[in-house]
Amino acid sequence: MSRNTALALFLLTLFMFLWTIAFSWWGISSSSQSASSSPSAQADSVKAPTALPTASDSVDKLRAQYGAYARFLEGGETLFVVQTRAARYRFSSRGARLIAHEIPLYKDHAGKPVSLWDTTQHLQVLFAEGRSIISTERLHFIPVHIPQNPVMQGEDSVVFQLPIAQDTFVRISYLLRAGDYRLRWRIAFHGLAQRLRNPYLSLHVAYRTPQTEISPKQMLSYCALYYKQGEDVESIRPDEDEVEEKVLQGKIDWVSFKGHFFCTILQAQSGFTTARLQNLPFQHLPVSRAELQLPLEGQAAEMEWYLGPARYSLLASYEQEYERQIELGWSIARYINTLLVIPVFTFLEKYIPSYGVIIILLALFIKVLLSPITWQSYRSAIRMEIVHSLPEFKQLEEKYKGQPDKLMIERSLLYKQVGVNPLQGCIPALLQLPIFSAMYSFFPNSFELRQKDFLWVQDLSSYDALLHWGFSIPIIGNHLSLFALVTSVTTLLYSLSMSSTPSTADPSLRWMVYIFPVIFFFFLNDASAALSWYYTVINLLTIGQTWLMKRFTNREAILAQIRAYQRRKTQKQEIAQYRMRMSKWFRKR
Repeated sequence: MSRNTALALFLLTLFMFLWTIAFSWWGISSSSQSASSSPSAQADSVKAPTALPTASDSVDKLRAQYGAYARFLEGGETLFVVQTRAARYRFSSRGARLIAHEIPLYKDHAGKPVSLWDTTQHLQVLFAEGRSIISTERLHFIPVHIPQNPVMQGEDSVVFQLPIAQDTFVRISYLLRAGDYRLRWRIAFHGLAQRLRNPYLSLHVAYRTPQTEISPKQMLSYCALYYKQGEDVESIRPDEDEVEEKVLQGKIDWVSFKGHFFCTILQAQSGFTTARLQNLPFQHLPVSRAELQLPLEGQAAEMEWYLGPARYSLLASYEQEYERQIELGWSIARYINTLLVIPVFTFLEKYIPSYGVIIILLALFIKVLLSPITWQSYRSAIRMEIVHSLPEFKQLEEKYKGQPDKLMIERSLLYKQVGVNPLQGCIPALLQLPIFSAMYSFFPNSFELRQKDFLWVQDLSSYDALLHWGFSIPIIGNHLSLFALVTSVTTLLYSLSMSSTPSTADPSLRWMVYIFPVIFFFFLNDASAALSWYYTVINLLTIGQTWLMKRFTNREAILAQIRAYQRRKTQKQEIAQYRMRMSKWFRKR
């Protein structure tokens, strides 16, 4: 979670808490394109420019550096397209590289297949032989095996080879699985083990986050460079102006370049031994670099790539803790999401096609789950309201007018005599805040809602822009969200309905009825439409719930209970001792 998002959530939660406390005191409860006409495995012979040395190097020097590999520096580049049920890959014989990747099932903001790897991403493999550092990217490999048909069942391989001599070669292979977003990369050195200087490969990765969603600004809040080391999954957040860097030693299980709803993960078979991770300054979307040491085991090294959706259930199924990249809130809020909200949402998803309806049912489920707490909070608020209307309470206000310390002592004594605790209504309200925080984190990170429509909304995972203008206004941005407006209106209606009780006649609270919906709009205007829709449903359900609670609340019976408790409270000595303790406390202030 970015600092801005975290701050916004903190401020909104704090404001809601204060709002709830105030009204508890005054008697108010609170996301498949078909395959191309070309065959899924095709070879386009493309004469590429030969791998000439850079301006600062001579051809002779480069050939001397590459030694036995020098004859592979020149040649024609051949491209191969291989398709599986899950993805389409483009490989190049130059460097035996993956140069392009698409997921036909999902579309980006421009309606094209989502691509998580293209010319803006780069992976360079280096190994040391003798005194030379060899880059596989400069070498032209020979394709040994390319699937001739789409990989629709089981698995198949793409294999490239670099024949150095008889029984001496370098082989790079990719294992593709039909319905999996993962591919296994393997490099093997046959007859070269004694010539390799280091027991590891050096991988240099450059990754520019692809724009898959309509709003780069909204994506930015969820982009980060993640890694898992030991039991910890940590992130390095991007900064538009500064380089954010971390150097890691020891076993690093995996490194992930995460966007909003998609991620690219590199996982070593036995873990990377060292890693230098960087987020570079950027203007559009984050740019990251990673220098990784991949250990050689015998004469080979393996690594698994994941290029696919950042969907919680899918990432969790790999049992590598990939799902911990998805920001579902801190501490208890994450547990609420993983143990309660996601299972319920997944269950409803099996039977209900409309995600807008699923959100309604989820909100109803949350309301029913919290109804005992809400009822307790409401009853506490009613009890406080009744106590404030008692003649003796009003007499205290008149008698000790201008003596706030004395008035507070006598009020506390009266609360004790009638069996009312002013904080009783606040504690149940406080218990609801983790669920509020959980839902605030769940909807913007729910891949299931991506590009799903409901009512006038085309994408529930993004904002619904009623109006767009070509410039940015502070706080509100460059658009107006209709769902955010609807949520603000329902919040205002709820507040007004609750302010109809006599206890809210306090002028100091009247402005909160109007200012809170405005603040809520500013928070939700850039948020996902799903989140705004959820809060709209919650507001409507709360209005109905409050009406029912008022309908079935017997104020006379509550007053009788208060009076009965007051009559039983005859221990004068206890009250006197309490008065004495309160007086001493105020004198020490």
